[in-house]
Amino acid sequence: MTMIEVDALKSVTQIISATGSNGYLDIFKPDGAPFNPPLVYFYTDPVEGFFNLFVVESGGTSPIYLPNWLSELIQVGANQQVSIIFLREIQEWTYELLKIFKTLCQMRAALWWWLMFNPYQQPFNTLRVLTEWYLTAFTGVFPVLIGIDIGPTVGLALLGNAVDVLGRLVFTMPYLPREGEAFSVKDLSLLDNDNLSEMLTEFGRDVRIFRNLPALWYKYPIPDSLREDWYTNKPEVTEHLIKNYYNLGIDFLPDRILKELYEKVNQESLTMSFTNIETVSTNLICWANNIISNGSIYLNT
Repeated sequence: MTMIEVDALKSVTQIISATGSNGYLDIFKPDGAPFNPPLVYFYTDPVEGFFNLFVVESGGTSPIYLPNWLSELIQVGANQQVSIIFLREIQEWTYELLKIFKTLCQMRAALWWWLMFNPYQQPFNTLRVLTEWYLTAFTGVFPVLIGIDIGPTVGLALLGNAVDVLGRLVFTMPYLPREGEAFSVKDLSLLDNDNLSEMLTEFGRDVRIFRNLPALWYKYPIPDSLREDWYTNKPEVTEHLIKNYYNLGIDFLPDRILKELYEKVNQESLTMSFTNIETVSTNLICWANNIISNGSIYLNT
């Protein structure tokens, strides 16, 4: 069993910190918690396959998951080829930008109490232009308390909450969040995979496990480009899927290979019974699996 931690390719926090102390640049480097989302690990297993992952739910940042409908919308919209690492990079950049914007809004709100500063003079005018559109959106929305409009304060609180949620957000592609199985440390012995149970017990954290075949691959066809990549560059993935899930009626071979198999069936006058058109893929994959098992056809490497 192989386990690989998922990290962003380049930390935005490290990029900003590398600038050091540079006077005005420090204004745009807000203090606060660095981007430290919940840990996500991929692992491969001879039985469960190549797409498994688990999320650490204790001993660090508490995870927040996307709604299932939103996760499905993102994956289907990206043709089921969006990567967690890519989304993690976008998440980190957005997190850092929101932190900067929150700091600027706090500075602008503080200047309202200091009448000695003219907000229409530089550099305060730039600060006003960047932030006032957001803060004034809440002005007059809430009741005035002791002569103070609490709208901007509410706006700052919402912005802080958005930063917190974004820092704890976890992506589970290619799985939907509802597919995760939650296990506390004491329950890990109940896992039906001894190798995984032993590995996670040594890890010593509560986890949520996503494994086996993702639900979206039952519901939507697997993109041909993804199947082609498996067949050409990762033949062990294609072989595993065919041997373990061939009876589900899912096409795991690329379209060009399926076309060749159909033609081969016709050329050899093999008889195949189909109760309806939906069973074509199932019977074809069964037949392809038998060919692969007998060594009559080999996956390209």
